[in-house]
Amino acid sequence: MKTKLARLLLLSATALLVVAPSAFAQRQLGKKKGPTSKIYLAEAVGDSQIQTGDKIYTARQATAFDAPGTVIETKEGAHNAFVYSNGTGMFVDQNTRVEIDRFVQEPFKPDRNSTADAPFEPSISQSDVHIAHGAVGVCTSQLVSGSSMSYSTPQASVNIRGGKVAIETNADETIIDLLDGDITVRGGSKDIGGQILRPGERAVVRSSPAGLPPTVTISQIPPEALQASDERVSIACNAKKTVTFEAIEKKAEAGLDAPPATTPATGTGTPPPSAPTDDGQEIVAKPTVPASPPTNVVISPDRLPGD
Repeated sequence: MKTKLARLLLLSATALLVVAPSAFAQRQLGKKKGPTSKIYLAEAVGDSQIQTGDKIYTARQATAFDAPGTVIETKEGAHNAFVYSNGTGMFVDQNTRVEIDRFVQEPFKPDRNSTADAPFEPSISQSDVHIAHGAVGVCTSQLVSGSSMSYSTPQASVNIRGGKVAIETNADETIIDLLDGDITVRGGSKDIGGQILRPGERAVVRSSPAGLPPTVTISQIPPEALQASDERVSIACNAKKTVTFEAIEKKAEAGLDAPPATTPATGTGTPPPSAPTDDGQEIVAKPTVPASPPTNVVISPDRLPGD
């Protein structure tokens, strides 16, 4: 009896070993990975550079980069306007350094609105962006449920749930102006709750002596400062209208754009195509083409009837 029971247990264990890897493989195959997120340079004025991976490029308008790990740095008198592949516009002012620590997206929804400046982002996304110094303007589409967007500075972190916000930072303080939407501002890692800003309000986060958390002061945006913040955000919003993003199948993408034979460490050209990943989608940027204006035919008076 014991022998039969032992055999039964042995057969059951063997069956589990055979079935379990198959079930595990099915779970892995069923897991959806998002495509590599992109950032599109809609406007480039002055001298600035973009680092993606171990390559450094001179900023050139109408080029797209893999977003994760990208570092953007503008010089005196320069500015850039970018569009993330989730539809968020970002203006980068002069003397600014922006580090995209994390930006990931799930596969695009098939029934999404793919027009420029679409009201909703195409899929769930998570982004963490650090502003080391300088100023930016951010203009988002409506974030879908499950998305998150965080901008940090040396003194503060800003959780953006949608809207229009300008952020300026230096070694001593960070100024956040909310023009529209919903954000929470935190001063340092110990500020767990944070403070919610309402449209028209400004948060000033100042560094404190060593060992003390930064101080957060909320007030109305000063009238003399409102124009600068509005201009930064307006450029970011206008950039959103210059490009759409599509998710294409990897096979189709590989046939359209083969990788170059060699790629220099630095240069002014377009960055190389993304390295292949396990997911089946690749995001491509498609600059929008403005509608052709109507052709006005001018008829000379001497050709008019009766003359």
